[in-house]
Amino acid sequence: MTRIPMISAAFAATLGLAACEPATPDVPGSNIPTGAYVLVGIGSDTVPQRNVGLTIEADGSVSGRAPCNSYSAAQNAEPPGFALGPLVTTKMACSGRAGELESRYFQALSAADGITFQGGVLTIQGPTYLTYEPGQRKD
Repeated sequence: MTRIPMISAAFAATLGLAACEPATPDVPGSNIPTGAYVLVGIGSDTVPQRNVGLTIEADGSVSGRAPCNSYSAAQNAEPPGFALGPLVTTKMACSGRAGELESRYFQALSAADGITFQGGVLTIQGPTYLTYEPGQRKD
């Protein structure tokens, strides 16, 4: 009798995790899943706060929220290429460590020229690599 509740719980947990996984886009030739990601690394540094989010839309555009400001941009290249149009951001004041992270993030995102998804890890490549995992940013 205890096996049925355990199996049911495992099945429910699996469904819950599957809902967090990005979806594969309908873009021919692309293996970059659409959906929500959270920044876990910038260059060789980790981002333990998990307070930077990125969403990839079906058309390839990106949006999200950094520590203080929201942002969005069109993506003008076919993966594995990556070329953002102008980065549009809100203009909230952002100082201290949050401001430093946000400035560094926006600079790296704007300069990026490649994107890959492998082993559940999204990497946006450029002079400074940005590493993401599927999920939502923490407030």
